[in-house]
Amino acid sequence: MKKSVLILFLITISMTSFAQEVAFKKVVLSDSIALANQMQQLAVLCDTQNLSELDVFKFQLIRGNYKEALVTFKKRIKETPIDQRQYLDIYMHYVEAKLSKNFKGAFKKSYRKYVKNSDDIQVINLDKALIIRDPTDYYVSNFNSAYNAIKSEKIAQAKAKDLVKKYFLSTVFSSTRAIYFEEIKQDHKRRYVVNDSVVIPMKDGAEVSVVVVKRKGNSTTKKSAILVSSIYTGTNVASTMLAASKGYVGVIANTRGKRWSKSDIKPLEYENTDVYEVIDWISKQSWSNQKVAMIGGSYNGFTQWASMKHKVHPSLKTIVPMVAIAPGIDYPMENNVLHNYSYSWNFYVTNNKFLDFKASNDFNRWNTLKNTWYKTGIAFNKLDSLDGQVNKLWNTYMQHPSYDDFWKKMIPYKQEFAKIDIPILTITGYYDDSQRGAMHYFNEHHKYAKNSNHYLLVGPYDHWTAQTKPEESLRNYKLDKTALINIEEDIIYQWFDYILNGKEKPSILKDKVNFQVMDTDTWMHKSSLSAMTNDTLTFHLSAEKIKDVYTLKSKKNNFKIEMKVDFKDRESMNNTEHYPWPLEREQINLKDGLVFKSEELKDDVIINGSFFGNLEFSINKKDVDYSVIVYQLTPENKYFHLSYYIGRASFAKDREKRVLLTPNEFTEISFNNSKLISKKIEKGSHIVIVVNVNKNNNAQINYGSGKDVNEENIKDAVIPLQINFTGNSSISLPIWNSRK
Repeated sequence: MKKSVLILFLITISMTSFAQEVAFKKVVLSDSIALANQMQQLAVLCDTQNLSELDVFKFQLIRGNYKEALVTFKKRIKETPIDQRQYLDIYMHYVEAKLSKNFKGAFKKSYRKYVKNSDDIQVINLDKALIIRDPTDYYVSNFNSAYNAIKSEKIAQAKAKDLVKKYFLSTVFSSTRAIYFEEIKQDHKRRYVVNDSVVIPMKDGAEVSVVVVKRKGNSTTKKSAILVSSIYTGTNVASTMLAASKGYVGVIANTRGKRWSKSDIKPLEYENTDVYEVIDWISKQSWSNQKVAMIGGSYNGFTQWASMKHKVHPSLKTIVPMVAIAPGIDYPMENNVLHNYSYSWNFYVTNNKFLDFKASNDFNRWNTLKNTWYKTGIAFNKLDSLDGQVNKLWNTYMQHPSYDDFWKKMIPYKQEFAKIDIPILTITGYYDDSQRGAMHYFNEHHKYAKNSNHYLLVGPYDHWTAQTKPEESLRNYKLDKTALINIEEDIIYQWFDYILNGKEKPSILKDKVNFQVMDTDTWMHKSSLSAMTNDTLTFHLSAEKIKDVYTLKSKKNNFKIEMKVDFKDRESMNNTEHYPWPLEREQINLKDGLVFKSEELKDDVIINGSFFGNLEFSINKKDVDYSVIVYQLTPENKYFHLSYYIGRASFAKDREKRVLLTPNEFTEISFNNSKLISKKIEKGSHIVIVVNVNKNNNAQINYGSGKDVNEENIKDAVIPLQINFTGNSSISLPIWNSRK
């Protein structure tokens, strides 16, 4: 829009422009000029009086008020720590370039200078934020989806503001991506020597592709290596650059079949031998001092444990597995309940030698698939027939519903943990999807290895923030300041310096178990998991109701509560709220399962650890998948998600052997491996427990026929499930009582 036209447009706006609704007429999204004009007008019509300084800047920029936007932004950026400016610096260079007659030339020149003047860590953080995670496609898709979803010719102020902010992100990143990609990559070449053409032959004839990264200008003395063993080809270079910048040699080993390896891609199955051989190769290099440490999260945490399946290589001095998955334990199934998110992951990592982002981000495909499966009720092992594309890994998973030899061969099993005698630092989070995998390794190592030198660091983090650095808030919960630690750059490399170079141990590791107590702004340090607690709050389920919600009692009571689940009904779902997002909410679905509420707590308590339970019930079938969710109902009447458990009754006693239930006979099912948490629960709070049967589109549906659950289908749902709970059912919360 020309400046004169914009001024005339602004003059004609009446005081009613900031009313609840504004006029909106769609344009063709591919017409970038028409779209820019429309969003400029919309930004003008939006009331920005109560917005944050950063949001005001966004509206000023989209309105074309670049000078005012620059003034606003310079004030905002001064208040932001350097290590949190990755996106903000893009905004700064963008608005400055907009003031130039040659936008692309000005942005390229200023961004090149900025990158060149940044230290190693700043550039590595840019790489992670802008290249590895590359938010552009998401921002563009997010704006387009929001735009296309508008059906009327008037939209509310709130929706208008949201649309402008989404457009800001879409247009800023899409117009600068190619430039900052190139400048960051060129800067990497200036700082590092990267050899990404190494291919190592394995003893069985397979190949593993390796990347070696060294910092330019470093001395020629032999160095320790920091190894990442990963299936995520192309995404771990920043981690190896960090290692090189810290005085080590960074090494990436990709799963056989990935990158330049000519082998077939085999996720999970061969890491137990391949990683050991890679460590052996590193120890024989001319630059190696024969000391190797491993780092990585999720799959890259699992590979560290896999390397020690048969024996620990003499050169492996320590591992730092973050949010490590444990195949057969928490991936692709949790307590023997198979989730379907692994279905799309298989295509993501096996479709090509690198990663298939297009397939992974095809959310319409995956949502359609799981919804169609749920609606039609076909067997879980026929999922790829609905998708129209064979999923080899998925079909393999279908053949191993118990923790059998297929899974056992991947990681240490029982006594195999006894030989692992190197220092280990396990890191996970209370809201990490792989927490139970990480804790499996920790528990088994301590169980079988005498005097194991194994530390645990855990806090209010999820699967992503436990690997890097947490943000100020996690899913609408504001973290305590003490929880805001730089996990990768500070804690882990302090640990490496401690183990490999004899320096001081990270000060936060004051004992073997180190955990941040939410809402206290403190950390606690204990010698073991059992030492985290000195008391227990036990609640017994009760049939007594208050306002349509069952009560929790301190003592057993005689009762029977009946719950029915019709698996034929595909218009509704059960157990839809077990995934904690957001962490705190105004209400929960009181019809989603059996809801039990305690009396007010008379004193503050700290819940420390994993809640456990004993459920006594009878069912009219041979099996059931059940869940338990624990909430804190705060004095302000908000529900805070504390923890949850999901499991299959037939595997409750032994994940390796299925024992079916006898229909219509009472049985007691016990569990003790729910998600670990530490949080202060204020007096005046209530504990709310939701007991449920799993029936939704995110996991298998156990119809209870006794057949392999993967083979069951809606034909097995003729008779609804009837489950009867008794007063012998209880849930116990481990707590720390400071008065003891």
